Amino acid sequence: MFLEAKKLIGLPLAAEDIQAKVGEIAQIVIDPENGRLLGFLVKTGGLFSPTLALSIVDVRAWDPNGLVTGSIENLVPSKEIIRLQNVLEKKIDFLKMSAKTESGKGLGIVENLLIDTDTETVTKYYLKDLLGKSRVLGADKVVRVDKQIIFTDDVGEPSVGAVSATA
Repeated sequence: MFLEAKKLIGLPLAAEDIQAKVGEIAQIVIDPENGRLLGFLVKTGGLFSPTLALSIVDVRAWDPNGLVTGSIENLVPSKEIIRLQNVLEKKIDFLKMSAKTESGKGLGIVENLLIDTDTETVTKYYLKDLLGKSRVLGADKVVRVDKQIIFTDDVGEPSVGAVSATA
């Protein structure tokens, strides 16, 4: 199944062991080295409730209406999932990240991502430039990710009339 990253934000997370909602997806954490999902930050309640982390290996079921984990015990402080915590410390959040080519040509901002739930990876990047032109680039065109996403120089010009991922 393919899901858009923006549509995952705010979805409920349920735990099978207590048969109840345990939180809402607040952030998707992606490994910048390979585009694989590491997990999620989950809001667990009201204003003063902690935001906890859920490792991708603990996701039992994906659905456009929510995610399911086996146990509420799978929600842990982010520091307990070392790779996820390392990405959070670097403040790498793919959504709204700026994108450029290897030669430095600005491509715009990441507006959305397409996630393959079977492989747990980003497959497409939906970009929008300052003029509002949209383009969709495959994950195979990514050279590296640090504070920006760098794509190969051969990504071309935006498609005329390209459809936005949020349309």
